[in-house]
Amino acid sequence: MSSVGAQVVQSLLFGTRNSLLGTGIMAPEQNNQVRTLVAAGQAKNALTKLNSVFGNSKGAVKNAPQKVIDLCNRVAENSKVFGKLEKVVDFASKNVNNLICVSSGIKVLTAKDKESELLAQTGNIAGMFAVEGWMKKNLAKYVNKLPINSKMKPVIEGILFVIGSITGSTICYNIGKKIAAKIKKSNEEYKAQEVQNTMPKSIAIKA
Repeated sequence: MSSVGAQVVQSLLFGTRNSLLGTGIMAPEQNNQVRTLVAAGQAKNALTKLNSVFGNSKGAVKNAPQKVIDLCNRVAENSKVFGKLEKVVDFASKNVNNLICVSSGIKVLTAKDKESELLAQTGNIAGMFAVEGWMKKNLAKYVNKLPINSKMKPVIEGILFVIGSITGSTICYNIGKKIAAKIKKSNEEYKAQEVQNTMPKSIAIKA
């Protein structure tokens, strides 16, 4: 199981990446608008985890995350718009993976070749969940064996988790695309053969 420090790093890195995807700075050709909500949810998760990390520390750092949380709550109480936005962010923070699946679903629905995109996005989500599932159970114990400063281990673990998740989803996305391409090619060859078989023999010979 990842430490709280590692989870903070994960949320910050994933949140940054999803904000870039959601705003179109990264991969503008894709439909990633839902990723903006994902980024907001991950930002709140990071803030909550930071509060749990620094809650027992001393000095100004101790109350910094909680002050931000309290400020957001006060503003939400006095502003209907911000209050609704706060509820949306709260929902996003509890449904990050669900929103990522929704984002993939939108890509399928808006794709020209929906069948191929469905296979690719299925690989994308399956790869992400499979690799993350393994890392949640095993990554920490391997990082703890590294001959590095113990304070750096959560950072390394968080970075490796993000790299592993993105790598797993990307590899399986590409596998899905290749499978889709092979199926499409096979279907086209089958249709061409069917046309050939239904043609009169005299026309088929001339062809």
